[in-house]
Amino acid sequence: MAFEDKMDQLRNSLNSNPVTNERPAPRVSKSYTLKQDIANELAKRAKGKELTASRYLERLLKKEFNL
Repeated sequence: MAFEDKMDQLRNSLNSNPVTNERPAPRVSKSYTLKQDIANELAKRAKGKELTASRYLERLLKKEFNL
């Protein structure tokens, strides 16, 4: 009877609803580049706040998009 019990367990697990995963957040392509003067200003302001330029830019975008 152990085999039949195991088969029932497997059958129940196969018939259960699949787990729905959240869609992953879209990623921004890393092929975008900034103009040199903008990149320099971004780096300068980020350094003043002790952040990397990318983290500083992320904060600016969050603020702009009210996130």
